[in-house]
Amino acid sequence: MKTAYLGEGPSRQGSPIKFVLAAMAMAFMPLGAMAQPAPETPPDATQPAPTDALPTLPTDDLVAPEPAAAPPEAAAPAEEGHTMESAFTIGGMWEAGDFVARTTLIIMIIMFAGTVYIASTKVVDQTVLLGQAKKIPAFWDANTLDEGLDVLGRNSAFRSIAEGAIAQANSAQAGLGARIGRSDRMSHQVGIELERVNGRLQAGMAFLATVGAICPFVGLFGTVWGIVNALIKIGTSGDPSIDKVAGPVGEALIMTAIGLAVAVPAVIFYNLLGRRNKNISDAARHFAFDVDKLMASSAKA
Repeated sequence: MKTAYLGEGPSRQGSPIKFVLAAMAMAFMPLGAMAQPAPETPPDATQPAPTDALPTLPTDDLVAPEPAAAPPEAAAPAEEGHTMESAFTIGGMWEAGDFVARTTLIIMIIMFAGTVYIASTKVVDQTVLLGQAKKIPAFWDANTLDEGLDVLGRNSAFRSIAEGAIAQANSAQAGLGARIGRSDRMSHQVGIELERVNGRLQAGMAFLATVGAICPFVGLFGTVWGIVNALIKIGTSGDPSIDKVAGPVGEALIMTAIGLAVAVPAVIFYNLLGRRNKNISDAARHFAFDVDKLMASSAKA
């Protein structure tokens, strides 16, 4: 059987070498595209022209630009109130404080002045009474009442006790007063004079006790009030820096220190003076008892 002519065999079937060359061409085509140079872009009209194109000017016409003036420094804010050096003084606290703070400071100053005045006057008065108490043994060594009264002295508190008993012993009562026995009236009069001596001793002691008890709380009140106002000012100004916080809070804490500085001496003076008052009061009480017994025995005789 005859077959149709299909041409030459090699041209139909293809050579293996051709396939290899085609594969290599396909592989190197991307590399060739990458190796081609990029097309030049047209110059941008917005970009400045190169410096070579500018005309040259003579150096005499070139003027160096003046340096820009430095910005003026911000003015330091004015300090409100007072400086840090005067913040912890009485004058600084007086200037920075409000009505309540100033009133609290005035109260503590009055308490301190009163403490000093009372303590100094009480020391002098107690010294005088102790000197008078030392003459009591000489009174009992006297031979008569008049001699004993002269030994005690004209302004002696102990002489008042003896004179009161003597006056009741020598007085004559009429009416209802005559129904009270003479010894009872003498004892009552001695008790009255003794109460006067004790009242003299206790004068001013209540003030010292009050100052020692409440002055720390007065200072604490000033501290609380000052801290509240300081925090309000700091919150309003919006500046929580340490220099803005230390001054007002430190001033407020000084109020507590002032309160303690006033209260501690008051308590010390109260205890020391109270001890001396007890010694004088005991001496007066013993003397009054002995005088009462002396006048009672004299009345019976």
